[in-house]
Amino acid sequence: MKRAGTALIVGGLAAGGLLLAGGAANAMPSDHPCGASDVDVTVAADPSNAAGHEAYVLTYTAASPTTNCKLEGAPTAVGFLAGGQRLPIAVTTDASEAVPVNLRDGHPAVSRIVQRSAAAPAAAEFVTFDLPTGPYGQPVSVAWPAGAPVKGETVQVTPVGN
Repeated sequence: MKRAGTALIVGGLAAGGLLLAGGAANAMPSDHPCGASDVDVTVAADPSNAAGHEAYVLTYTAASPTTNCKLEGAPTAVGFLAGGQRLPIAVTTDASEAVPVNLRDGHPAVSRIVQRSAAAPAAAEFVTFDLPTGPYGQPVSVAWPAGAPVKGETVQVTPVGN
């Protein structure tokens, strides 16, 4: 009887340890880069801005409850489209440190498109870019907020963060 009780305790501790280890494994950052099917992206005006600038926030959310992937760096190959044509707007990347972000359900990520508020406006319908997943990011296209102009000949894109 004493051995049976000891076996149950040891077995229970081992099972509990496996559950804890499994929970920790689920919380670990992913090494798997996000693909276009892993991410839903939206664009909205950023209510906060630095003097003389305004920004739009690209928000990356998990496409499903089981999504667990990595975003890192800034979006690349950024372009703005209107009437099916690419607008002549150059894009630079903010040189801030790019820290990997683990994208999971309930843990979105963001990056920003920053422009000078006094620059000449252009009407855009879509923004296209490669996901910030390294050198081989997958292309996505997102509707630009209706009536919101892209301003200037150059905009800056920030690295993804939380």
